[in-house]
Amino acid sequence: MSLHISDAVIWQETGDGISLYHSESGDFRTLNATAAQIWALVESDGDRETVITNLSLLFAGHNPVMTARIRAEVDAFISSMIEADLIEETDAGTPATRSEPAARS
Repeated sequence: MSLHISDAVIWQETGDGISLYHSESGDFRTLNATAAQIWALVESDGDRETVITNLSLLFAGHNPVMTARIRAEVDAFISSMIEADLIEETDAGTPATRSEPAARS
């Protein structure tokens, strides 16, 4: 499955994390530093497993308990972003129908 930021999302990195605005729903959110790392990895990698692997290597090393916790928390965060229409997930073989990249200021 491939992840990408919704075209309706305008986002900006701040000193505290990342601010998100969904232009269609009017939803505004501020992501803390941890959630901002996940968001940035989704934006650069676009793959759930890659995001989990990168964060696990960074924070868990070879600790399987911490790796499992990171997996659960990343899955929960990504699922909540998909539910809020901030991130979209498509089959890897299905091209995303994006007319232009997600807005970033």
